[in-house]
Amino acid sequence: MRKVMIVDDEALVRIGLQSIIDWESRGYRIAGVFKNGEEALRAAEEEKFDIVLTDIRMPGMDGFALIRELKRLDPGLRFIILSSYSDFEYTRQAIQAGVNDYISKYEMEPEELLRVLDALSVKGERAGAPETTGLASSLDDERAVWLARTTETPDTRLSEHCPALLERLSRWGGAARWIVLTPLPRASGYSRTERKAMALQTEEIFSRLDGLEYFGEQDGHLHGACALREGETDDAIRLRQIAEELTAAWAKNLNVALVVGAGSAMPFERLGRSRKESELAVQMCFYDGAGIYFGEHVVLREMAEQERLELYRQAKNKIDFLHFEQLGDEIRRRIADPSVRLLPVEWQRVGEMIATHLMNLMVERYESDPESLRDRFGAAWPLNEAFRQLGTRTEFVRQVQELLERAREAASSLQASRGWVAKAKAFVESRYGEPLRLEDAAEHVSFSPSHFSQRFRQETGEAFSDYLTRVRIREAIRLYNETELSTEEIAARVGYLNANYFIKVFKRTTGQTVKQFKRRG
Repeated sequence: MRKVMIVDDEALVRIGLQSIIDWESRGYRIAGVFKNGEEALRAAEEEKFDIVLTDIRMPGMDGFALIRELKRLDPGLRFIILSSYSDFEYTRQAIQAGVNDYISKYEMEPEELLRVLDALSVKGERAGAPETTGLASSLDDERAVWLARTTETPDTRLSEHCPALLERLSRWGGAARWIVLTPLPRASGYSRTERKAMALQTEEIFSRLDGLEYFGEQDGHLHGACALREGETDDAIRLRQIAEELTAAWAKNLNVALVVGAGSAMPFERLGRSRKESELAVQMCFYDGAGIYFGEHVVLREMAEQERLELYRQAKNKIDFLHFEQLGDEIRRRIADPSVRLLPVEWQRVGEMIATHLMNLMVERYESDPESLRDRFGAAWPLNEAFRQLGTRTEFVRQVQELLERAREAASSLQASRGWVAKAKAFVESRYGEPLRLEDAAEHVSFSPSHFSQRFRQETGEAFSDYLTRVRIREAIRLYNETELSTEEIAARVGYLNANYFIKVFKRTTGQTVKQFKRRG
C-alpha cells in the first residue's frame, strides 16, 4: 500500500484531501498530515513515505524548500504540488524541482487526483504492489492492539504487546493520561462523514503536538494519550491548552462542540484504568455541556435499586392519576440536584420507563389504536424511541415535558369523548345543592360505587369527593361576590346543612377563613 504525506497550512484543505477519497480501498494510506514543511521534514527523517502532496506557499519552509530537503533524504520520493497559484512561474519552478505533477487544489476532482497518483511509479513496487513493511505499519497495528486490549482489561503490559508504541511514548516520560474526545451529543446524531472529519482533524493535531498519541476511534469516541513529561507534577494547564486548541479547530472547521475526558496520569501498563476514568468523565457533558473533564474530579453513580423502584412507583402513580405536571416538576427537581449526579444511562432508563407508562395509559385505559396515537404524538410515537438518543440534560427534560404535555392533551381529549365522565359532572353541577353521595353519581352512570370511584379518579386526576367540594366552594365564592346572603344561607344553597362544617371546608379549600375572604372583597 502506497504511503502518502500531505503538507498544507490550511486545515480545511488537509481535512478535505483526506476525506474526498477512500484511500485504502484504492491502495493508498495517509501516513502523515502536516501544516508546514518543518513538521513534514522531521517526520520524513523517522518514517518512509512514497508520495508527497504539498502546498507551495506555507509559513516557514515553503513547498519548494521542502521538496529539496526530502529529495536529499530519499531520492525515490514522488511529489505532487497542490496550490491555488496557477501562473507559469510556479509551474516552471515545480518542473525544475523535479515535481511529478501539479494540480490546483481548489479545482481538483477525486478522479483527477487518483489518475495522477496511479500514473506515478514508486520505488520498491513490484507487479503493481507497494511495499508495506516498516515502522509505520507496525505502529498502526500496535495502536489497534492497544485500543482493543485496554477495552478488555484495565492492566495490560504495553512492553509485551506494543514495543514500538512503548518506545515512542517513553520519549516523553513514564506515565500518561488516557484522553477521550467526542462531539457534544445532539438529538439528530452525527453522520459518518462528520465523524470521519472529526477523526482526521484530531489525528492531525495529535501528530504535531509533543506528548500526544492518537490510537483511533471506537464506539463513537476518539481515543488517545497525553504523556506526563519528566518531572511534571501538574499537567492540567497543558491539557487545558491542548483541549482549547482542539475545541477551536472543531468549532471553526467542523462547526461541532467538543467534549474531552481525561483520566488520571498512570504508568503505561495501567492506562486501561485511566481509560475507564476518561470514559466516565466525558459523560459529564450530559449535565454541563462541552468542555474538558478530569476523571479524578468526576463522581457519577448508578441509581440504587430501592431508589429506582421508588421513582418508578411514584411515576406510575402520577401517570395513572393524570398528575403530569407534578411528575414533570419531580423530574426537573431530581436532575437539577448537583449533589446527586446519576450516570446519563440511568436517566435514559427513567425516560423509557415514563414513556412505557404513558403508552400503557393510552392503550389500556383509553383503548387507543396505534394509528390514532401516531396522529396525536407525531414523530415521538412510539414514545420509548424518544429516549434512544440521549443528548444533554436540557434536551432530556424538554423531551419529558413534551411527552407529558401531549399525554395530558390526549387524555383530556379522550376523556371528553367518554360520555359517562361528562354525564357524572353534569349530574354534580345540577345537584350540588342537595345531600349528594358518590353512590348517587355512580348509579346515575350505571357503575358500581367502587368501580365509579376508581375510574373517576383515574379519568379526572381527583377523587369524586374532592371534585364535589371544588364545585360547591366555587359556587359559594360566586354567591359571596354577587349576593348579600348570609353564610348560613350560602352553606345551605351549596349543599351544607351544617354552617360550621361549611366554614371549615371553605378554609381548607381556599386557604382563608370566610371572614378573611369577605374582608378582602
